This record gives sequence, structure tokens and C-alpha cells, in this order.
Amino acid sequence: MRRETSLLAAAAASASAVFLSFMIHSPWLGLNVYSDIASFWIRTPVQQGLVPYFQYFFEYPPLSGYLLYFARIVGGDYDGYYTVFGLMSLAAAVGIGWSCWRVTALLGRRLDPVYFFLPSIIVYGVYNFDLFNALFIILSLQFLLEGRKDVSALWLGLSVVLKLVGGLLLPVYLLELRKTKDMTRYVLIVAAVVAFFYLPIAVLNPKDLYQFYTYFRDWGLEDAWYLWIFLDPFSAYAKLFGFAVTVLLLARAYTLKVPLVHKVFLTLAAYLLGAYIYAPQFNVMLIPLVTVLVVEKPSLYLWEVFNAFIILTWFLVPNPTSAGTLPQAMALLRTGCLAWLCLDLVHAAGLKTHDLLPARLRSSLADFRNG
Repeated sequence: MRRETSLLAAAAASASAVFLSFMIHSPWLGLNVYSDIASFWIRTPVQQGLVPYFQYFFEYPPLSGYLLYFARIVGGDYDGYYTVFGLMSLAAAVGIGWSCWRVTALLGRRLDPVYFFLPSIIVYGVYNFDLFNALFIILSLQFLLEGRKDVSALWLGLSVVLKLVGGLLLPVYLLELRKTKDMTRYVLIVAAVVAFFYLPIAVLNPKDLYQFYTYFRDWGLEDAWYLWIFLDPFSAYAKLFGFAVTVLLLARAYTLKVPLVHKVFLTLAAYLLGAYIYAPQFNVMLIPLVTVLVVEKPSLYLWEVFNAFIILTWFLVPNPTSAGTLPQAMALLRTGCLAWLCLDLVHAAGLKTHDLLPARLRSSLADFRNG
């Protein structure tokens, strides 16, 4: 397949999958498949066209709120609001297709457009802000691989002010840059982007930032696997446990000697494996990465299917956040498959399972085996 044809196929496939998502969540087909975008419209401040962070509290980082505000102001009524958000999502989908095409070429791989039709894209593509986060993350990776460090930092900064989680990639990228001058410049650009969005809020409405903190501090476990251990979704011990797991997994992901794309995936996956909030739409940010890695493992497809079934079973039970329910069983299986997928990627990078253990522990185990 010629490069131009491959690019067209990638962009068309990505846009087609997101268009399917746009339709199943739309108000016109009557399928009534839940989306956060529809849920936001129910809020009076959104319908009134008020400015988030300054005229009302919105529980997402600034860029997310401004995207929502843009869709409301340009769209007007609900149909227009949803259509504008869908058009922005389609533009993001085309950008993802283009960026994945570029990254696979840099890696010497062949892009398979079928990856864009994984269940999470269709079910959660036009659902929340995660499709835009996926775009910003893959663009930050693409431009870093191309040696365009400043542009990479810009996109990573936009990821941070959209969903925060992209900030976890900063250590990964800094380790890749190595030179102090390059690292300093990269950090300053990311910080400038974050400051551009957050400083006006901090100056004009600082209580919004504190409310953001308290909002998530008080939020309970959402689709976290260790809910089945602690049972209480508001357990403080469960959150401490999850924080400890996250720190340990991130520390290991940062120090693994694997290629950059693998490390980016493993870092984001490490966060999801320990986070007390692992909403199903979070999978979307990892789809471009499995696309460019050309993952062909059963773990990928099981991870995706179980993830899609979380929202599809959510409204079948009275308390879907409780352990023992069908949605939480799907979430548990989904997380187990993500761990399996991480092991598959570690093996694909040339490491063995025991290489995940700290060096001292590996040495102790070797001494024990040798008597």
C-alpha cells in the first residue's frame, strides 16, 4: 500500500469509528446509550451558556471545560451542542489517524486501520474528552520521535490541561532528552502552557482550584480492581493502597529499559492499574499507542471487550459502583487483561517477566535458586 493510500485509510478509519460513536450516543437514533456529553447538558449552567471555572464549577481541567463551552456557544440548543462536539471529535479522529500514520512510519511498521475500530473508540469516542487527550498524547510522542521537542512539549502541556494524566509522561520524555538544556526547555514550555490556562483561574477564582481538589478527594472508587478487596468505595485505606500501587508501578515503568513507545504505554497503564478512578473511557488514550505498536495479542481484545461492557451493563443494576455487580466484574476482568497486555508488551520489548522485579530482588531470587 502506498504511503498516501495508507494515510487516507488511517484517517478514514479513525473518522468512521468516531462517527459510529457519534451516532450511537446521538439524540436522533433513540438508542439511549449513555455519554458524559449528554449528561453535561442537563446541568443548568451549561444550558445557560455560563463560563466554566469563573461562573460555575466544572470538575475537569480548564481545556476540557472550554471545549464544552465552545460547543454550547456555537451549537446553541442541545442538537447543535452535540453536533459541534461531534465535529470537533471527528477532527480529533482525523488527527489521530494522521499521527499514528507518522509514528508507524518512524518505527518502520505498517499501520493497520482496523485498530481504530476497537470497542472503546466506538463506545467512548464521543463520550467525554478522552479522544482529545489521545490526540494530544500521540502528537506529543510523534513530535518527540521526530526531534521537534518544542512542539512535543506544547502538545504534552495541552494534554495536562485537558486531563492531567499526561503529566505522568514528563519524566519519560525528559529521560529520553537526556541533555540538561533540552530538559529545561521542555519543562518550561509545558509549564508555560499549564500556566496560561490555570493562572487566570488562580487569580480570579482561586476557590475553584480548591473545590477541584476536594471534589476528587471525596470521590469514591470508580471501577478500581481493589474495590473487591476493600468493598467500601469510600474507604480511605483503599485509596492509600491504590496510591501506593500507582507509585510502585510508575517507578518501575520509568526505569524499564524498553523503547520509548512501549514506555509511554506502560507508564499510562501503570497509572490505570493503581488509580482509584479508572473510568472506562480512559482506555481511549491508549488506543493510538496499541495501534502504532501493532499489538496482536488476545489480551488486547479481551481488555477492550470487557471495558465496553462496563457502561453497557451499568444501568442494569441499582448500584453499579458496588463490588459483586456485573459492571464491577467487567471492570475487574478489564484490569486483569490490561496487566496481561502489559506483560505481553514487556515480552515484545525483549524482557522477561522477572525483569520487572527490582534488581536487588532479582539477585536475591537468583541466589536462592542457586542454593
